[in-house]
Amino acid sequence: MIKTKLNNIKTRFKAALQAFLDPVPTLKPKVFVKIVEPSVVLDNQLLAGKNVLITGAAKNIGRSIAIEMAKQGANIFFTDIHEEGCLNLEKELNTYAVKVRGFVSDISKPEDIDYLYSILEENKIIIDILVNNVGIQFETMGINNLDLGEWHQTFQTNIFGPMYLTKLISKMMVNNSIQGSIIFMTSIHQETVVRWPSYSSSKAALGMIIKELAVDLAADKIRVNGIAPAWVAEDEQKQPLNIKYSLLHGCSISPCYIGRAAVYLASDYFSKFTTGTVLKIDGGTTLYNYRVAQNPL
Repeated sequence: MIKTKLNNIKTRFKAALQAFLDPVPTLKPKVFVKIVEPSVVLDNQLLAGKNVLITGAAKNIGRSIAIEMAKQGANIFFTDIHEEGCLNLEKELNTYAVKVRGFVSDISKPEDIDYLYSILEENKIIIDILVNNVGIQFETMGINNLDLGEWHQTFQTNIFGPMYLTKLISKMMVNNSIQGSIIFMTSIHQETVVRWPSYSSSKAALGMIIKELAVDLAADKIRVNGIAPAWVAEDEQKQPLNIKYSLLHGCSISPCYIGRAAVYLASDYFSKFTTGTVLKIDGGTTLYNYRVAQNPL
């Protein structure tokens, strides 16, 4: 009995030893490949066929947004209070194979907004993307210099007018089952002190409006986002200006980069799931503080 058990143990041990010593045959790994057809995204066609409405578009940021979106195939409808600026931008945009129309309109006036909306309806222009770019600033500092007229004008232009226009355009989107995009141009000064209280507080209000509307319109699959730039400016040679507080490149921001950010937020390809977000573009300016000044790079 004991001898039989010992023989069985020896047999199993020999088999195990032989299996250990024998080389294991090399197996070719099985590769499971899932063939996925790439999404068709043609160069410069991220917004092809989309109708965009941009306020305050005759110069600087608004102009660059219009140009960058036209490059991506969007039809551009825009406003400005200056007729000459509208005509100049129309000529510039007409070099692209898109529909273009400018409106002399003051977004701070509800009657101008109503008239603008009536023209859109009359011409059956359904807006897919709204860019609330228009804004003003008063550089008045100090509580002793408080001017309520400036505050009323600032909030009427930067907040109340854009909100009324957004109400009309978002309703248009919903009624036409448009899964649209709404973009507000805010500023780094929604969080950073600039000593212009009427301006910075209006931009701070926009920061919360973006979040509120993102929730409000999410059920209709309408995205609401914002862009918060630092100083956007170029010289006459289209070169940025030197700024020591801009940590990344030491200069102001060329407006084309704000235009491209707007394309990013407006594009379903990039931002289908982005809402309630404020994209800060400041070259690291808001990272500058007294410790950075004490320990320069």
